[in-house]
Amino acid sequence: MMTPLHADSPITCGEFMTDRDQQIIQLTDRYRIGTNSAYQRIVFGQQSLNAVSKVTARMCRQGWLQRYPLIPPEDYFTLGPMAVRQFGYSSRRTEPLGPQALPIDYAVLLYATYGDRTRLLPAELHELVPWLPDELCHAPFCRTSGGVLELIRVDLGGSPQHVARKTARDCSKRLEVSEFRQLVDDKKVQLVVLTTTTAKARLIRQAIESLSWETNIRLHIATISRLTFVHLRNQ
Repeated sequence: MMTPLHADSPITCGEFMTDRDQQIIQLTDRYRIGTNSAYQRIVFGQQSLNAVSKVTARMCRQGWLQRYPLIPPEDYFTLGPMAVRQFGYSSRRTEPLGPQALPIDYAVLLYATYGDRTRLLPAELHELVPWLPDELCHAPFCRTSGGVLELIRVDLGGSPQHVARKTARDCSKRLEVSEFRQLVDDKKVQLVVLTTTTAKARLIRQAIESLSWETNIRLHIATISRLTFVHLRNQ
């Protein structure tokens, strides 16, 4: 198997591979999901969504992207077979995202790309926090432009109390690592919960604050309204 390329590494094969195509593939690799609206916002500037759709349709035909239904009429994209071969990934990366992975990756895509932050690739996270055990690196992590590390928990539709317990467990496990606790003390890490509505965000915050756990970690709860439709899609 090839050694996986960094997401920002150039893709060197493909007769019609443009710089913009590479940006689309790198974005899809980093967030594990892409949409035409995200590509339009980040890569295409002022061009129309129709122009974006024509490019992604071509890239699907060429095998660089794989298309799946998201929230009708919107689709989402994973890496295609040509891309996973380039990066040295398992062919499973071309498959549709599962019922938990889809809302997680979609919510993180919207949260990060509408904000001043970037989702970290596994290699980037390992370089940043090499002391964090592998089993604690599977959750999504972002890094803000100011260098704050963000541990992300996505609301998958449970009660506010359930989300609060999961969030507290996420944090507690990592606080057992002294280096992570030091980052918390230095205000260089924050806990982020992504949920569906402001009303639920308020209930989640209340539920977290009612738990008997002691930490001075910063907590940020953001609403991703389109996450509601993904939950309905999965029912």
